[in-house]
Amino acid sequence: MQKISVFVHSWFRSGSTWYWAKFRSDPRFRAYYEPLNEELPLWTPERLETAPARAFDGDNHPSLKKHYFYEYRDLIASGRLQFDKSISYDRYFLNEDDQDDALKKYLSGLISHAETSDQRPALCFCRSQMRALWMKANFGGLHIAQIRNPWDQWVSFGKHPYFKNRVLLTAYCIEKRWPGCFSHVSGFRQLVEAWDNRRQATLSDLDCFAAYMTIWIASTAQAVLASDIVVDVDLLGADPAIRGEIEEALKQNGLPFDLSDCKPPRNEARTLPSGQLGKVVGDAIFALRGVGKAVMPIAEPEKLFAKLRYVSAESANLLREWNSDNGIPVR
Repeated sequence: MQKISVFVHSWFRSGSTWYWAKFRSDPRFRAYYEPLNEELPLWTPERLETAPARAFDGDNHPSLKKHYFYEYRDLIASGRLQFDKSISYDRYFLNEDDQDDALKKYLSGLISHAETSDQRPALCFCRSQMRALWMKANFGGLHIAQIRNPWDQWVSFGKHPYFKNRVLLTAYCIEKRWPGCFSHVSGFRQLVEAWDNRRQATLSDLDCFAAYMTIWIASTAQAVLASDIVVDVDLLGADPAIRGEIEEALKQNGLPFDLSDCKPPRNEARTLPSGQLGKVVGDAIFALRGVGKAVMPIAEPEKLFAKLRYVSAESANLLREWNSDNGIPVR
């Protein structure tokens, strides 16, 4: 009997490892950690057996007995992983009807591997939000949007240079396929030209945040629209009644459902002065209303808005403002 696959769509530093660990600890599931992680081809079965299960000092991840990528060990050992490094970032955004044979083949292999082991596939992503609708169209399954408010998430990005570097790489790859998405970000055109010519370049922290906020709004909207269940780590801790509803939905779908330990740290201090913050957010929303509606369309915004009951107020307000000109009631 075919088992319904679970797709969890999140982004870095949003509680994704905490949530993935719940699936791993349930023997009914084969829980794949970050299936689009670009480092997957670097691992060998021997390294997976001996490397410490630690991302970096201060990662705030749950304690693990086995390495994050242990579920891939058999596929790596047999040469059947079918991972093409281009799928991590090169086609970071996909429309529902786009063709991506490499990604489809790879994810099909993971799903089949879990089913062969008589386990239910749980693919817990950190790079899939802008492909969530594509995955739902191509694989069906149960989709979960697992999100965190952008302010605390951005502060957490500061824990390691990797995260802001990935913001720039993500923006660069989107821009190469859909020119103009980040035209509002100062210095971004110069960064693209430098990277095209294999020269080093970066952006100021403010400009990196501007690119990040653009990605956050567009990707969160895509993930929530594709979702059957929204797991917002901010709302879980703040509203026990909503948490109870989400836990019941998870339980009804045969998923790990105890979310009572969700306690994401709060970062009250914002990294930008309020005036700059408002401008960055406004510019991102303006860009997405203009270029973004053709590039990253929300085809049925009324369906997105209907799900904002399960999104924290500060995150939901950004999604409302993006589509405020639709005149659709959201609460």
